[in-house]
Amino acid sequence: MPSQENESAPLEGEGRSVAYAEDALKGVEAARERARLRSGLAPEWYGPAVVVTLVLPSVVQAWSQGRGGWAALVALVVSLLGLAAVLALVRAARRAAGVRVTRSLSSRLRRSRIALPAVLAAGLLAGVCCWGFGAGGAATRITAFAVWGLGVWGVCIARNAAISRALRELA
Repeated sequence: MPSQENESAPLEGEGRSVAYAEDALKGVEAARERARLRSGLAPEWYGPAVVVTLVLPSVVQAWSQGRGGWAALVALVVSLLGLAAVLALVRAARRAAGVRVTRSLSSRLRRSRIALPAVLAAGLLAGVCCWGFGAGGAATRITAFAVWGLGVWGVCIARNAAISRALRELA
């Protein structure tokens, strides 16, 4: 009966092949992690575009108050265009990052479980403060949407900084 040791011990050439395969697998995993991180980066233009997209419909709505039927129609159209612009910005940001598969809503909410409530609370607090100090409804809405837009921008900056740090650590 042949010895069991010879069957279980890899040959010298096989040992090198296993080591090369392990190194290649580590390289693939590192590349996969870098791609995952890069897909989370928001483009530089995304933050300011969100601020403008959130504030502009409120400004147009404030302008349209008391001006008649055509101004209300313009405000409605600008509001709908603002909603479409937000959706287009999200899609453009994903394309710029090279994301082909979108995350589920629950996954996105888990990722934003701290930032989203903080931004919403800041906007609501700003709106309540404006209302409490006697500002009109239009000024209150503009302030709340401006704070929300700036909050989204701040979250994008913070997330990009964290992702950039992680990418540097992988390199």
